Amino acid sequence: MEIKAKKREWVKNVAIILLAVLLVLTFFSNTIMNRNLPEVATQYVSDGTINAKVRGTGTVQANGTHVVKAEQTREIRAVMVKSGQTVEAGDVLFVLGSGERSELEQAQEQLYQLQMSYQRAALGGSSTDYTADEIRVQNALEAYQKADDAVKAMDPGGNTDSEGYQYLQRELEKATAERDAAKEAYDALMEEARSALSSAESERLAAEQAVYLAEGWNANETDPEQIAYQQRYLDDPQARIDELTNSMSEENPDPELDRKLEKWTELLEKKNAVSDAETALNAVSTAAVDAAQSKVDGIQAEMNQFNTSPEFEQAVAERDEAYLNYIELQSALDARKNAEARTNANLGIELRDLNRQIEEQKKKIEELSGGTDNQVTAKVSGTILSIECTAGDTVTKDSILCTIEVPDMGYTMSFSVPNEQAARLRIGDSATVNNYNWGSQVTATLESIRVDPKNPQTNKLLNFDLSGDVTTGAQLTISIGSRSANYDYVVPKSALHSDSTGYYVFKVESRNSPLGNRYVARRVLVDVLAEDDNNVAISGEFGWGDHVITTSSAPIKNGDLVRLAD
Repeated sequence: MEIKAKKREWVKNVAIILLAVLLVLTFFSNTIMNRNLPEVATQYVSDGTINAKVRGTGTVQANGTHVVKAEQTREIRAVMVKSGQTVEAGDVLFVLGSGERSELEQAQEQLYQLQMSYQRAALGGSSTDYTADEIRVQNALEAYQKADDAVKAMDPGGNTDSEGYQYLQRELEKATAERDAAKEAYDALMEEARSALSSAESERLAAEQAVYLAEGWNANETDPEQIAYQQRYLDDPQARIDELTNSMSEENPDPELDRKLEKWTELLEKKNAVSDAETALNAVSTAAVDAAQSKVDGIQAEMNQFNTSPEFEQAVAERDEAYLNYIELQSALDARKNAEARTNANLGIELRDLNRQIEEQKKKIEELSGGTDNQVTAKVSGTILSIECTAGDTVTKDSILCTIEVPDMGYTMSFSVPNEQAARLRIGDSATVNNYNWGSQVTATLESIRVDPKNPQTNKLLNFDLSGDVTTGAQLTISIGSRSANYDYVVPKSALHSDSTGYYVFKVESRNSPLGNRYVARRVLVDVLAEDDNNVAISGEFGWGDHVITTSSAPIKNGDLVRLAD
């Protein structure tokens, strides 16, 4: 009996313990479960004002493009442009025709080489800035004048009378003025002579080009004998004049011979003019300057005899040294100017000759390609967007050869926005380009608001005019401000999410249970009506007092239980 009583006592104790555990679990189960749930922060969905900006991304397009088409079935002998190249109206785009392509390609290569030679020669020209040299000359002159003033300021001493010294000082001032005037006259003559030589060289080259045309000579002649033949007469026009004169007949006048004789006679005159200009340049003499300086030196020598003190002799020596330095710098500057004048004159002759050869080569290419009828030229200025054929292709009538972008017609871009956003914008509003940080500033202006053909019921298409440094194909992100408006449902931006289905938020729903309130995250699809830097206006299935989740300690999905932050 005692054993049975003990067993009943043990069973009673176990039952009491189990009952106590159940009571603890019942009272604290809500807390235990919540510790394992994502913690979320929420905020009321409330009405509010949004000063929104409409944003979107679009692709830049040219307002105008020009499509170049074949006017008839022809072979493409040469493509003269490439994609991305800028062309002007009248530039040759394609050469058409058939025949020996190698000769045409060789002529095109020769034209290219001539053009490269012209550019290299043009880059070799010089326009030296002599400012630094002239400053050094001026400084040397001022140093000499300062040293000369120091000599003049010294007391002549006691072995001669001051009156004689003062007389020499006055004579020195007059002699110095005469020398300076002689120097200015010399500089003016040198400048005039250099200009005359340059002008004479230009006229001689023009006369030489006229001779080439009159004789029918090829500027790109490669036969050594023919080159020597031409050069012999160019060096001695009188020999050709004599030949032409002897060939002329009074009984049978030949206008062609008369024309050639006229051109050769003109060339001879221009060559003689160049020779005369060179002679005149070389004849500009420093004799007057030297004579005036000798007079100055003589007077200074007489003045030096009035004072033989070491200080005076030192001052005289410094003055003479300063004068020699001034003369050396001035002479060096004159020599440099003369050398550059000759170099630029010769360079001008070379450039004009290369230009003549380039024009001749273009004519040759035109002849080889069958003339202007066998060329396709640009009718507008712009940039080559694409080329649809290559050399050797045969194209049919109305085939597209290339497309030219016409920048003068401007650029546009567009993107789609919901009707609610479009309703707050006005045509003419200025927009900001957010992602274009190179080149000149890009400006965008709202040009039109149209129905989006892809979503005609819900969206509008915003079209913008662009100006600035933009190119076709560039992706631009634009923001445009709209007017402030009040909305029924405004939430923080942190509450808004998006995926392939669109925009959504998580709304918190409360649910009663035997263990207390439970909170469930419900996904609600929304439309974005407007946004600013912090908040977003939305539309969706909401009611008074609804909360949306703004942050979460862990990822959540539709239907997940969550716990509210304290």
